[in-house]
Amino acid sequence: MNQKHLTQIWQWMSVACVLFVLTSLVSIQGGSEFIGRVFGDKAALPADNKPAIGYFGAIIGGALFFVASCALALHVIRYGQRWHDRIPVVWLEGLVTSAWEGGVFQAVVLVLFLAVPATGIALCIAEAEKGDICEQDTAHFYTGSEKTLLRPPKPIDGKQMRLRREGSGQEPCKTGIQILPVLTPLLVYGIPAAAFLVALLALGAIFIPRHSQPQPST
Repeated sequence: MNQKHLTQIWQWMSVACVLFVLTSLVSIQGGSEFIGRVFGDKAALPADNKPAIGYFGAIIGGALFFVASCALALHVIRYGQRWHDRIPVVWLEGLVTSAWEGGVFQAVVLVLFLAVPATGIALCIAEAEKGDICEQDTAHFYTGSEKTLLRPPKPIDGKQMRLRREGSGQEPCKTGIQILPVLTPLLVYGIPAAAFLVALLALGAIFIPRHSQPQPST
């Protein structure tokens, strides 16, 4: 891939990630009800299962963030001698990044595409962890340290494990989303962790001085 390809991947994957994560957080905070009322949708109600929104926000947002961070890391390694040149130029083609306003723009884009997704994904994970876990159609309910998504409980009777709204208590276990004891930790924590690691490596490479080297053809 050349410089243009990496720039486009970083731009569109980052935009998708930011929008998805922000939409998830707005829904968690009850914003979907307000938006629905603004547009005349009387059926719009607050999310009944906020942990489920956080669950998918962390997984999908983490996957988008990972792809975007990989594109950023490759661009940073291959192109630019100064920090502002190493960040892909999005939206403003021909931007002079060495000018003070160009540097400010690059810094703002970096915060928007790194800090916002990372913070949003962390908040989604925290919201997902608030949910109650139970075994479907049984009286097996889990609380406290037993209901962490990092080490989710295994089914006792071979039924589906469900993540449902916080405070469900002893209600019949018929709602919520299915979680998998093996895959769930990898999805909720593994994908975001990989994305955070790549993003941190890319961020470090942006500001580490290096000797002049021939630039790859674009």
